[in-house]
Amino acid sequence: MGNDYQPESEAIAAMKLAMAADGLERQRLISLAMAWQELARMRAPPTSGGADEAA
Repeated sequence: MGNDYQPESEAIAAMKLAMAADGLERQRLISLAMAWQELARMRAPPTSGGADEAA
């Protein structure tokens, strides 16, 4: 079963909506954008190597 959601895009869309909103609606949309950003971080593939390769 595939996943059609792109968390980065969803976060950007939520922030754009938040910029146009006021009050509690703005706060709700900001929270939503932050949740999408967290999902994007969780789904990011691990980088190969790490601190050992930087040296």
